[in-house]
Amino acid sequence: MSEIFNAVTNWLQNFLSTCYLGWLWPGLAEAGKFIGEHLISGMIPAFFIAGAIAIFIDKDRVTKYMGAKANPFVSYPVAALSGGILTVCSCGVIPIFTSIMQQGAGIGPAFTFLMSAPAVNLIALSYTGTLLGKEFLYGRTLAVFFSAIGIGLCMKFCFPDKTFEPTKSKYILVEEEKNYTDFQLLIFFSLLILVMLTTTGILDKITIYFTSFIGIKKEFYSRLTFVVIEIILTILWTLKIFDKFEIKLWLKKSYQLFIMIFPKVLAGIFICGIIANLFSLNDFLKYFENNTILSNVISSLLGALMYFGTIVGVTIVSTLHNYGMNAGPSLTLLLAGPAVSLPSIIALIPIVGKKKAFAFLTFVMIFSALCGFVFGMFYKPVL
Repeated sequence: MSEIFNAVTNWLQNFLSTCYLGWLWPGLAEAGKFIGEHLISGMIPAFFIAGAIAIFIDKDRVTKYMGAKANPFVSYPVAALSGGILTVCSCGVIPIFTSIMQQGAGIGPAFTFLMSAPAVNLIALSYTGTLLGKEFLYGRTLAVFFSAIGIGLCMKFCFPDKTFEPTKSKYILVEEEKNYTDFQLLIFFSLLILVMLTTTGILDKITIYFTSFIGIKKEFYSRLTFVVIEIILTILWTLKIFDKFEIKLWLKKSYQLFIMIFPKVLAGIFICGIIANLFSLNDFLKYFENNTILSNVISSLLGALMYFGTIVGVTIVSTLHNYGMNAGPSLTLLLAGPAVSLPSIIALIPIVGKKKAFAFLTFVMIFSALCGFVFGMFYKPVL
């Protein structure tokens, strides 16, 4: 019996060792690399900003500019940018889209919002810049903005009638009086954004220039000096303009966003590390190694059918791009993946009908492929 027990024990030990080294270790290595390089610099400041946006910015101020009779030169850009106050995926944005439509938003601005909201939020953009670089960050931002407006205009042209009439509330909503002004709020957000820009190293040249006068010339110590100063200023300003209850709400919301999103990000990085080690991505990616119309169309189709989390999708695209996927199809996948999915279309049909739902799906695929193809033509990686 002891010999059988020892044989089984040795086999199990060898099996676990093989799993750890062959399967688990690449995923753990990728996750550890991300935590060491990008957690503090790229994501934590963005969570604080996203939490502040959710607590301190009145969403009604955004939606009132998206009405059917609003100036289109105002309503469409507002719709394309207002998703920045949210951190949602293609399915999570549908309830908000429905409420916007029911409040009287025009069909064009509403679908513009539906396209842009999953892709334009601050954390998604910050994460894109962190993993894929500044070129993809700028390309994604511009592509989302213009393609969302283009999709909204196409939907308005194809379906000129309004989907919903504004609904009247049975309750009287009283806006609570705030102790801070819009200008004070602007300074608060400026300080938060300044902290994020400094931690990501974008302002290194500026910080080194000033810290060199006191003998600090290394990037890390220069950056750390400015971050500490900026955090102190942010804390002092926060205590000045907000009461304790508002600060607690902000910190709680930031923590909730972190708990909701970061584990998914880490799981996505872990899984991608394992997949990259187990499968030969080069064989699969040969169909996407060139920036062609066909490769972008296929990429948009895959993105439209798959369910991409707003954040995890960036990890997937980053892995594929690193293994040879051309920049054009990569951006196409980055646009189509979070914006729409098969589950979101199924959920959208009862709300707007089959024609509008599938028209939206088609327009997302067309504009994503077009933007990706154009981006691939001009993409030059920053070395």
